[in-house]
Amino acid sequence: MTGVVWYRNDLRVDDHEALTRACNEQNTVRAVFIQQESGNRGEQQVRFEQETLRFLREHLGQLGVELTILQGETVEQLTLFVQPEDVVYFHRMTGEYEARQENEVKKHFTTQMYETQTLHLREDIGSDELKRVFTAFRKRVEYDGRFAEPIEAPGEVRYIEPPQTRAGYDPRTAFPFMGGESAGLDRLAAYLERPVFTYKETRNGFDVDDSSKLSAWLANGSLSPRRVMAELQRTEREHGANESTYWLYFELLWRDFFHLTMRETGHRLFRSNGLKDGRLTWKTDQAAIDRWIAGETGEPFVDAFMREIKETGWMSNRGRQITASYLIHDLKQDWRIGARYFEQHLIDYDVASNYGNWAYIAGVGNATRTPRFNPEFQQQKYDPNRAFIRRWMSSETTEK
Repeated sequence: MTGVVWYRNDLRVDDHEALTRACNEQNTVRAVFIQQESGNRGEQQVRFEQETLRFLREHLGQLGVELTILQGETVEQLTLFVQPEDVVYFHRMTGEYEARQENEVKKHFTTQMYETQTLHLREDIGSDELKRVFTAFRKRVEYDGRFAEPIEAPGEVRYIEPPQTRAGYDPRTAFPFMGGESAGLDRLAAYLERPVFTYKETRNGFDVDDSSKLSAWLANGSLSPRRVMAELQRTEREHGANESTYWLYFELLWRDFFHLTMRETGHRLFRSNGLKDGRLTWKTDQAAIDRWIAGETGEPFVDAFMREIKETGWMSNRGRQITASYLIHDLKQDWRIGARYFEQHLIDYDVASNYGNWAYIAGVGNATRTPRFNPEFQQQKYDPNRAFIRRWMSSETTEK
């Protein structure tokens, strides 16, 4: 009998309970990752995944586990790969499509499913908390003060030292990093050594160390949220805590809140009216949408951000709020169109955070108000010298 570890957005060996259990319980362990068709996925997003898989294959190899990469429909490919007596080990993921996949796999195979994609074990947070706003969730979590502890890899792993920057990266990008567990762990260590202590002051900036950039490795699971939280808390114990270290903790809670909310509400965050009752009708003006995507709206701050994501697969959180608000509130377009575009292009695309944030800006998420971001005011506040605009816009388009 063989243990088959079915990888998805958990592309690591550290804090991977499915891998650890399989290695402890089975004499032979194999791993499989089933790639989806590239479709309309952005080049940078696909490249980040490929880099991640190369590191994963090397690290698994050190544990005596071979990684096989297949393409096609999940159950069909697993049926060809898994023997009748094998046990399939995997982690629960967030998302309606992901849940359907899991149910189909459980119907066809002997399975063991685990949870390391959130900071909590499912029973830690009552579902009543998810019917409220983030503040209620945060207060409950901080009152309890409990997080699941990360677990070590099932054997000694020499993490490959990655280059500091990826080959051929755009020199304008705020995300020059490559994919993979080694790169994620390196970035986590480097960020907690110094930049984290000024995070609250710099988080709305547009340069490399202005924010942690950890979301990219968290999104495909090459970093565990529990490992990030554990290392953050260790840093606070050893070097002291301040408002900035708390703010990174705060952002990790937001990530969990979005994941647990999506799990609680199922398909509702994909509806036009999101979590709200009733039915909303949104306009769809393809010409306006195309201008937004191309960074040709005539609003320089918005256009600069949209060109950044197109070229690099990255955009700051402030940029995401501004561009989403502009599409929804200024252009009056269906928020889900923007959410799908980000889904295709962001290196750090995460289904719960992406749709949760877009629904929030649209006023159909788990919030009590509908935020609107005036791009001219935002530019004056966060890019008063127009340095970011000049970085991404040619001179003839920056005057307004």
